[in-house]
Amino acid sequence: MKTTLLSTVIAVALATAAAPVLAQADAPLPLSGAAYRVAEQAFAAYERGDYAAAYQQSSEAVRLRPDVVRLRLLQIYALQKLGRSAEAQQQARRALDAGLKDPALPALAAATAARSTPPDAWGGRAPSPPRAAGSGADRARQQAYTLATEAYAAYDAGRMREAASKAEQAFRQQPKQGAWAMLWVAALEAQQQAELADAAIGTALQLGAPNVDELHARRAALARQRALLQAQQAYQSLSTQNDAAAVAQARAAVELAPDVASYRLLLITAQLQQGRLADAERSADQALQADGGDLNARVMRGYLRQRQGKTVLANEDFDTALAMPGSTTQQRNVRLLAVDAALAAGDRVRAAALLAPLRPVVPADAGDARAQQLLQQAIEQRARATGSSRELPRMSAQAYPAPFQHCQSDDTANICELMPADLQGDGGAAQRAYAAYARQDFAEAIGEARQAVQLAPDDADLQGLLTTTLAAGNRSQQDEARLRLDAALAQRPDDAGLLMQRGYLNQKAHEPARALADFRAAEATGKAPKSVVIDQAYASAANGDHPQAVSLLRSAIDRADAGELPLDTHQRYNVRNAIANYSREWGVIASAGFRGARQAATNVGGAAISTPGDSVFSTLEAFWRPPAFNDQHGTLELYTRLLNTLYDEGGTYESIRAVDPCTGESTPDARARADRLSRSRSTTGWPSTIASFGMRYAFGQTGLSAGIERRQFLGSATRTGDVYPASAAVQCSLQLALNPPLESSTLARYRLASGSGAWMSYLTYGYYHGTDLRTDVNQWWMVSGYAQGGYTWDDNSAHFTLDALDANGIPVRRIGDANGRLHREQWFAAAELRAGRSFRFGAGQTHWVVTPYAVVGADWLDQRSRVRDIRYPLFPVQSFALNDTQRGWSLGAGPGLGVRYWFREDRYNTPRSYLDLTVQYRFAIGGGDTQRAKGLFATAILYY
Repeated sequence: MKTTLLSTVIAVALATAAAPVLAQADAPLPLSGAAYRVAEQAFAAYERGDYAAAYQQSSEAVRLRPDVVRLRLLQIYALQKLGRSAEAQQQARRALDAGLKDPALPALAAATAARSTPPDAWGGRAPSPPRAAGSGADRARQQAYTLATEAYAAYDAGRMREAASKAEQAFRQQPKQGAWAMLWVAALEAQQQAELADAAIGTALQLGAPNVDELHARRAALARQRALLQAQQAYQSLSTQNDAAAVAQARAAVELAPDVASYRLLLITAQLQQGRLADAERSADQALQADGGDLNARVMRGYLRQRQGKTVLANEDFDTALAMPGSTTQQRNVRLLAVDAALAAGDRVRAAALLAPLRPVVPADAGDARAQQLLQQAIEQRARATGSSRELPRMSAQAYPAPFQHCQSDDTANICELMPADLQGDGGAAQRAYAAYARQDFAEAIGEARQAVQLAPDDADLQGLLTTTLAAGNRSQQDEARLRLDAALAQRPDDAGLLMQRGYLNQKAHEPARALADFRAAEATGKAPKSVVIDQAYASAANGDHPQAVSLLRSAIDRADAGELPLDTHQRYNVRNAIANYSREWGVIASAGFRGARQAATNVGGAAISTPGDSVFSTLEAFWRPPAFNDQHGTLELYTRLLNTLYDEGGTYESIRAVDPCTGESTPDARARADRLSRSRSTTGWPSTIASFGMRYAFGQTGLSAGIERRQFLGSATRTGDVYPASAAVQCSLQLALNPPLESSTLARYRLASGSGAWMSYLTYGYYHGTDLRTDVNQWWMVSGYAQGGYTWDDNSAHFTLDALDANGIPVRRIGDANGRLHREQWFAAAELRAGRSFRFGAGQTHWVVTPYAVVGADWLDQRSRVRDIRYPLFPVQSFALNDTQRGWSLGAGPGLGVRYWFREDRYNTPRSYLDLTVQYRFAIGGGDTQRAKGLFATAILYY
């Protein structure tokens, strides 16, 4: 389906073409009555050589119609034939004085009896009064003059073919007679043989015609006439949708008259109509090279660049156009077109900023009431679009229509202004449908398209418009569009455009197999766009056939390199990026996280003060994506992970008071501070290692993923720990069971079996905008965030020991040991949001990106641990909750800085790996556990 771009322009051009290109604006009325009869007799007498009768009858005809130049010329030629040159000269002057215009008259008026014979419409050829033949040169000259005289007579009689032939013969014999060359050219022009006329001028110049300036001027005028004719033919071709012919004709018009801006706009439009966006952009480049102040070329280049995804360059063109001088109406139209471009690119912030100057009130100079109403509607509709969150449709002529061209004709060319399609007034339901579709107001677009089809049910373009708008509607409307496409394809099964349209509709309906079949059928017709191979690739990927998608996309790169498939830099990057994503089946992620030391904190009841130190944690993960489970519905990953503590500075613990669990009474710890201080460090290295084996599934493009994993406690330190009851009552009962106490204190610990482990399940939502590498711009906005909730649990058999400690806390005697079970579970949730600005720095296509950002992070956990069925000697069976049972949340925010380097790039792939370093400092702004929320955080990640 094609978009009508030039309805007004074509109408103007065809109206201009109604008159012949060479018609004289001041042509006299045709002869009739007595004047006609006398004139016919005069010409007949001249042709049979009866010059006296010719003079007498032409004089009578001039008396009846003094406004007819050819009658005056016949009178003058007859006088010359009679040898009355002075009278002929006098009649020529009288004709000039009467205001008659003919290129022959000035030469005839200046001719003298000594050297003139009947001159012609473009100069004099009049041999002297008859004389005896002399030398051979004289005879040749006499023959040339005779031919010229006959050529003039034939021209005046309207026998242009004869006039051209004899004028050419005469001039070739006497090339110094420049007037005869002009006669030759004029006779060809009169037959509308502009190319032959131009060739005649070239021949005359080569043969040495003396009137060089006159011939060059005639050639320039002829070129303009030829250009106008080519332009009119191009408009006619556009109106009949013969786009290839229109491009050739418009290009010819530009070559003939390169200084006429409207012809350059015509060429751009014809190439756009043909779908040759890159060629149209180059034509706009050439137009701006010829005239940097060509506002229309600037705006059209901005539109063409936006259609091709060159958003930054398009914005530059629109910004430049807005800064160029122009009428208020022109500037307003350019601003609205710039808003449309920003909306098409999804940059609603820029669109709102551009629209802001137009929003307070409707300008008073907007025209009549209807024009003001249209402008008000256009502004309001765009304002709603800037606040919409609807997914943008595929970039196309329907989703982002070309500017409407409002053109008017003057004496030399068409003068055009560009405007949004919805400002053209009574452009009809079809134009309103196009405009509504571009604004993503699909309900209105469908309604207007239905109205357009009702008015012209046999118009195939309007039927296609209705189908396109329905395809953007709700599910039932999309089903209607499919039925319409099925019906149309039943009649025209080889229509590549319909097959492509149905393929896109099937893709949108999440039916990639059908989409792929349609794209393949379209390619088989030989009429599909070259980019159909890319559409096939995306359909194959959605169908789960990633290897096929990669193969097709690689072939697209090969074709682009061979010049068979036009891809600009941005499009090529997108194809290479898709190859990198679809070809990935495995990967490795290594990370290390640093947690800075925190200030001292008092524990519950103020019994002790703890001060954590610096620590470093690490993870190493390898994942695999089974190709059979990756399609449009989602991506499955199987992974294994190792995590442990690489470094722990340790922390200090200072005893402040001693609390009796039975009475609740506390007494100050009277020991020296050195004795009250203790230092502890977490186990690091392999003993702290936990392995995970799991699977996760990302649900299509929703951002949601779910996973489950089995955790295995590999390191010895992950299977041991202290057992300390959370309840004071349990603590008291244990203390009383040791009555009298065996020692000053005891230590209870557990050890799990070597095969012990845990389970974790989780649900994650992630949003990532601007986190990938971009090469089309040097800076861009970045927003990323995630929210995760999950549950971990383990229930393992354990061996418990109870040891007596000496005054230094060293075990001195085993009181008892027993078997039992350790049960732990934890509900957790965590979220983080980052927002910042990414800067790609360095020369060329550098892959270094720096991102300063602000971060907000929060977490919540509910952790419970419990032992049961412990049978120590001297103790009853024990089951109790441990003191690491807790519930709390934290909230922190602060600044951060990220540095990322991308690598592993080749001809077919964009960078597939990166090294990332982020540093942030958070301040606690809420939650019960503020220590967990604040401090220095740093992370290094290698994604390979």
